[in-house]
This record gives sequence, structure tokens and C-alpha cells, in this order.
Amino acid sequence: MKLTGQVANEYDVYYRVHCQNFGWLGWAKNGESSGSEGYSRRLEAIQICLVPKGQKAPGNTNNAFYKK
Repeated sequence: MKLTGQVANEYDVYYRVHCQNFGWLGWAKNGESSGSEGYSRRLEAIQICLVPKGQKAPGNTNNAFYKK
């Protein structure tokens, strides 16, 4: 997920997913991978947050993506 146009110059888009059997994963931003690959787990929810450029992530950014 990425922003485009003028808003991309002013904000970062952060997002995280709730993955079956893993729960809520860490926050990813601006086109980074989020979720899992190779585990056959469904995404059950997504949370999206716009944050002004230069500000901290809305939470933990560790373990945003799991690959088998």
C-alpha cells in the first residue's frame, strides 16, 4: 500500500494486518510487505493509519511480514 500525489509528500501510510494463528503483526509502511507468505494463513483484518512525515510509527514495526 502506498500513497501517491501531494499527500505522499506529507504523510506516511502505516498498515498492519491480523493474520490467522499469528494475530496482529507489526506496522509496515509505504509499500513494505505485510502479512505472511507460504503459511496458507488468511488475513482477517487490516488497520491503516496516516502519519505526518518524520513522526513515529503508531506502534511496533517488528515482524510485519513472515515468509516460510
